[in-house]
Amino acid sequence: MNEDNKSTSKDKEKNKSEDVNDKAARPEPVISIEASDRENTAIDIPIKAKKLKKQRRKTALNSIALANIIIMGAIFAGGFVYVALLPHETKADDENRMLTTFPDFSAKSYLNGKYTAGIADYFDDTVHDRAHIKEFIADNITPLKGRKYGDGEDGAELYGSGFIQKPAAVVTTAAPVTTTADVQSPVPTAETTTVPETTAPPQEEEPAQGELTNNILIVNKRGVTLYGGAWGAEQEYASFVNEYKEALGGKNVYSMVLPTSSSFYIPEQYSNLAYSEKDDFDKIEASLKGVIPVDAYNILNAHKNEPIYSRTDHHWQPLGAYYAAQEFALMAGVPFADLSEYETVTLPGYVGTLYMYTQSATLLNNPEDFVYYKPKTPVTVTQYDTHFQNPVAANLLLDPAPMPNSGYYMVFGSDERIVHVNTECKNGRNLVIFKDSYGNALLPMLTSSFENIYLCDIRYFDLNAIDFINSVEATDVLFAMCSFSAVGANRSCIHNNLNK
Repeated sequence: MNEDNKSTSKDKEKNKSEDVNDKAARPEPVISIEASDRENTAIDIPIKAKKLKKQRRKTALNSIALANIIIMGAIFAGGFVYVALLPHETKADDENRMLTTFPDFSAKSYLNGKYTAGIADYFDDTVHDRAHIKEFIADNITPLKGRKYGDGEDGAELYGSGFIQKPAAVVTTAAPVTTTADVQSPVPTAETTTVPETTAPPQEEEPAQGELTNNILIVNKRGVTLYGGAWGAEQEYASFVNEYKEALGGKNVYSMVLPTSSSFYIPEQYSNLAYSEKDDFDKIEASLKGVIPVDAYNILNAHKNEPIYSRTDHHWQPLGAYYAAQEFALMAGVPFADLSEYETVTLPGYVGTLYMYTQSATLLNNPEDFVYYKPKTPVTVTQYDTHFQNPVAANLLLDPAPMPNSGYYMVFGSDERIVHVNTECKNGRNLVIFKDSYGNALLPMLTSSFENIYLCDIRYFDLNAIDFINSVEATDVLFAMCSFSAVGANRSCIHNNLNK
């Protein structure tokens, strides 16, 4: 028994000895006490390299996140100060318009969202120093959008989708051919007609207060509005004008549909982006009944190397209006003054509507001269509202001095009025012009050709057209508008003015 106890005791002592040896082999943590106070005590404990790397990465990410918060906060604070606290502009000279005003509060406008939307529009439209901001965007950001074609002088920019034409297909028709559901165009039986293959015509909108398309090509430092085709609407325009002739009997009725720059300044390699205005003009002429067609296309084509169209605006230049008026005077059999009998006025630095619609740096950096002509013979001008009431004396041409360089076409006056010009040409011929904004430039050119001229915009006319023509004892009626109005939504105004 004693021997067993002794054996057990020896085993315990042996185990204790082994435990002591194991502990001696293990490294003890290094603990250094730099000071007796708890706050300044540093304990150095070895940390694995992977864990240390993770901690350093987390510290770096936290620093970056903090820097981002500070930077973004500074940007937002700076933006808020710039947009909200700096003076707001009220007029855009480069766009020829007054800027958005701060909306008036009402419970109704607040509940339907118009008040808050108006506030957003106000701050967006009236930002401080907006002209320089727009210039920066035009030079550095806008060129990144749109489709680019080619490089150098042959390069072009397309704003919009264009009107890509497919190859023409020859079809034989045994019934009237139409390209829109609401236009009926009688065609002789079994006539062979060439038409472009397309899926569907463009959708029309309500009559607009202008003729500008969204599809604009910038090429050779010129903006060109791309003509999208008539799609059968040329037949409807002709039928509307024919109604006037039928109602007016023996009076002379003329149709002068004016081409745009789309007809003359699209290089051959981009010609498939637009349709032919000339083809539609020919269809209109073939559909007129008793109405005298005036061919402005060919005379303008003969002078296309002259500045007859603006490079930065969707309108023509007054020189183009002079040549078209000359052709009309020839068809009407009335006298016409040579250009030498006018005073020439040149306004440099013109950048018009095409820049406003595209913000193209090419147009902004290549302004042009706006040149117009003042008749030397005196005239008497009376201006009326669109009901032919409230007459006031007016000038034939407005003073361009207070106008911004984007608004020089406004020397011809606004559209929302009826203008009566009495001239020294005492030939007993009284002319009524139904027009769009293109027609404004014709008025000064015809002051040597008719005794009385009445200028009326088809879009802003609140009378029965036939009654008005008869009341002013007109001998001649001219429809003068660009192709975009004649075959676009504005053509309905011609018909509507018969039924007021």
